[in-house]
Amino acid sequence: MLSEASLLIAACICTANATQYLQSRSFRIGVDTDTGALLSIVHPKDNASMSWISGPDNTPWQPLGSRWGLGCVDLGPLHRSFWQRPEIRVTDTTMSAAYTLDGLQIDVTRTVKNEDDVMEECFAFTNTGNESLTLDAEGAESFAIYTPFNDHYTSTTDVLENRAHAHVWANGGASSWVKLTRMGLRGPHLGLVLTEGGLQGYSIEGRSRVTLSNTRGVFLLHPNMPTLESGETRRVCWEMFWHEDWDEFFEVAMQRSSQFLHVEADRWTSVAGEAVNLTVSGQRADEVVSDGLDFVADGTASFSTSLQTDEPGEQEITLTIGEGKNQTNSTIVLNVVPDIDKLIANRAKFIAQNQQLGTDFSDQSKAGAYAVYDNQMEDIVTFETSSDRNTGRERVGMGVLIARWLQENPDNPQIETSLRTYYDYVTNKLQEADGYVRSWPIGAARADTSLRLYNWPWVMQLHLQMAKLGDLPTTSHGNSTATPTQRLLTTVERFYSEPSAIDYYPINLPILESITYLRQTGNEEAATRLLHLFTTHGQRIAEIGAHYPSAEVNYEQSIIAPATIILLELYLSTNETSWLDAAHGHFARLEAFSGRQPDFHLHDIAIRHWDGYWFGKDRLWGDTFPHYWSTLTGIAMGYYALAIGEEGYAARAEGIFRGNLVLFDQSGRGYSSFVYPVTVDGRPGHYADPYANDQDWALAHLLAMRAWL
Repeated sequence: MLSEASLLIAACICTANATQYLQSRSFRIGVDTDTGALLSIVHPKDNASMSWISGPDNTPWQPLGSRWGLGCVDLGPLHRSFWQRPEIRVTDTTMSAAYTLDGLQIDVTRTVKNEDDVMEECFAFTNTGNESLTLDAEGAESFAIYTPFNDHYTSTTDVLENRAHAHVWANGGASSWVKLTRMGLRGPHLGLVLTEGGLQGYSIEGRSRVTLSNTRGVFLLHPNMPTLESGETRRVCWEMFWHEDWDEFFEVAMQRSSQFLHVEADRWTSVAGEAVNLTVSGQRADEVVSDGLDFVADGTASFSTSLQTDEPGEQEITLTIGEGKNQTNSTIVLNVVPDIDKLIANRAKFIAQNQQLGTDFSDQSKAGAYAVYDNQMEDIVTFETSSDRNTGRERVGMGVLIARWLQENPDNPQIETSLRTYYDYVTNKLQEADGYVRSWPIGAARADTSLRLYNWPWVMQLHLQMAKLGDLPTTSHGNSTATPTQRLLTTVERFYSEPSAIDYYPINLPILESITYLRQTGNEEAATRLLHLFTTHGQRIAEIGAHYPSAEVNYEQSIIAPATIILLELYLSTNETSWLDAAHGHFARLEAFSGRQPDFHLHDIAIRHWDGYWFGKDRLWGDTFPHYWSTLTGIAMGYYALAIGEEGYAARAEGIFRGNLVLFDQSGRGYSSFVYPVTVDGRPGHYADPYANDQDWALAHLLAMRAWL
């Protein structure tokens, strides 16, 4: 005869594919009674009824087997097992799902608690075999829980109300967490904090030429679990809660988890010889120990320490609480770089010596160009046919960097000769005599003359920097002799003659710097002319407001950043407060892309997750922390600091620029991006892609902002 519990279980099993709900005053959670996966997490009072996780209603492309709370584990060679078919029990406020694998039992419990306004989720793993079991024996990626956060770029209208930025800190061991922020900023937002067990990273699945750049993919969290002896059970638990901002997120996380540690640093990337000051807060912060560090109380639950950083390289610091089986280890990650000026000098020399094709190169469409370099092959890449690897477009950043560097280091004839050869290449092969900027060089086999307005401000930047190097006239196309200043003016005016330019959100439009330069050199008429064009563009951006147009990605940091920067540069150029007023909302939406994880790869580095595919050698999708365009947020923060007089933003801007220095080594090599996840679609990650492609914009931006900060 069946027990009451068995009858309840049977009742649930027979209603396969039905959805039941856990409900409290703070949560409404959809449960798939067939698999035990969560289908939705909604705040009951949210007028938009946004689900903070991916499910069938908001992410129809998501595979059924990668829904929330399902998972996989390698139990031996050719023995990857997925937990998907449970015995399940659901009430109004609780659910349990029991999954039986070969030698492993997984028991999942979820409870919504009215008294605490939280949802608790626990995964208990029991070794039911006779031998010990190491669930991550083949690496972190061999043991994973699916947690598909709703981080996708559909359309501006949709994302601002119905999608979230997922700031994931899964490399923190016992002190791991996730902060979700609605892209439109309307709270409350969802947070997750680990309360038992540990994590050792995250992976991404579901990225391909089908999903392209507009979804961040499906997240998998990797538990960090010791070997399970026969009959032993260990758990990974977290709680979810609502919050309004970062301060409240950290405050509630500290209240909900005794193993959570909130770590702040005055710098996450230091120059060798600098001290780094750390502050650690948490319920048990008074128990924290770490090799070689002495913690001093500076508040009720706050302790500080200082460490000297001498040797360049990544430094992982473990913070330990307790002993024996009660011990928890939490991790933070710092970076130490050599002298920044020397690093930039080495990079400029490396480009001139190793990344420039000779003027006698057989393919004259590339002769004299700065080009992509393969750090594994140790040679220039001349065989690529992709536009994101050609000798135009973003590669102009190499010339801009060297031109900026020569302004501070003028006595370098060999590098200046290299630059002037490159400038001749740009004016003859990438730009027409009338100022039109090409996406492919003249004479290239592909001969693609399509309009890509992104390219134009980069050529403007190069003309401006060459003007600052002496404004020497050069000849292009046989008979067009002009100074860089004249070419700057021609390029700007030709840009705005394109009907679509006024609605475009270009990266690196040199408003403040060009207006300042023209005024300083007494060319008021030209300054006025350009300011009129820039003003018209700015007025259009202010008018559009939050209704951002889609570009190469539907909604991204490098759409919001140009809107912010253009308006701030107009304010700093004119002192008209209407520009600053228009910039505030854009700045807030831009800032939402940046997280505050205790890792230099992530801290304040904007979410980007497609650049490794388009610009890297390995063509790997997935989160790039950092990628050089994250420095656009640094530029915006720097200008915002100048505009409102808030030095904290200037310090954060400096931190972003420094965070991107991991893309360069001491010999001057560059790396296009750092692919951060443990794996992406099963391919190993957490490495710097070996192509030196476009990353030099990061250094160019660092030098540019020195003049203002």
